[in-house]
Amino acid sequence: MAKTDAERIAASGRTLDEHLEIARAIASDPRGARSVSLDFENGTFDGWSVRRLAKPYSAVIQSDVVRSGSKACRFEIRPGDEVSQGFRAELRDWYNAPFETDTWYSFSTYLPPDFAPPDGVGVVLAQWHDQAELGDPSGKPPLAIRYLDGALHFTGAFAEIASPDPDKRYAFHRIASIALATWLDFGFRIRWSRMGDTEIDACLDGAPMFTFRGPLGYRSQVSGPYFKLGVYASGPIAGPLVVYHDNFRRAETADEADHAIAPGKIGARV
Repeated sequence: MAKTDAERIAASGRTLDEHLEIARAIASDPRGARSVSLDFENGTFDGWSVRRLAKPYSAVIQSDVVRSGSKACRFEIRPGDEVSQGFRAELRDWYNAPFETDTWYSFSTYLPPDFAPPDGVGVVLAQWHDQAELGDPSGKPPLAIRYLDGALHFTGAFAEIASPDPDKRYAFHRIASIALATWLDFGFRIRWSRMGDTEIDACLDGAPMFTFRGPLGYRSQVSGPYFKLGVYASGPIAGPLVVYHDNFRRAETADEADHAIAPGKIGARV
């Protein structure tokens, strides 16, 4: 027997407001511009969803720590800052990436010298999240950048049906000791595929980092992943955690995606 929307929402673990946001995101795809610059230089969060900010300090546009230009965003979580089923302060790019088409992403991240999550607590700095339909469950992010015990991990997930326990979990790459108090410039070319193999070419500071070709995400979902950045702790924290992000670009070509990508070094398709 088919369930009503109300029954599906009740069984999904999300609130009605959360599902309404999902519906708005789906309605915006693919009307959003393919190429955008959300670099905080205008001093606003225009172009971002701010629902995952629990407090006034969760995300603050400031001028003290910047990658370039005059502004960047400072993200902070404190013990108890729970929103959207997690300890997080994140901004979401509303855009759902199209399937079977190259999309380029670049952004810069700064971890302060006192950045020290508790041992064993992973911290997601950025992620590409699956787009659930109304009333349906979501899964582990198809691609995420995680800080854990001093190392940076690039992870992913795949399943036929979206689930928090996916069929495959990937560990794409690991940097054993990541530098604090310095800007990290990330660049990605991603060709999301719903039924075929997704392609990822990733670089850090303009140098190739890893490539991936294979099934990624969830076959059951009809909309492509969306991007989030900020700070999201997988477990309780003892004190504040602060992260800075700047210069987010999403584009159709490497040249539009900004400084983080060295054209010709990644993304050459054969």
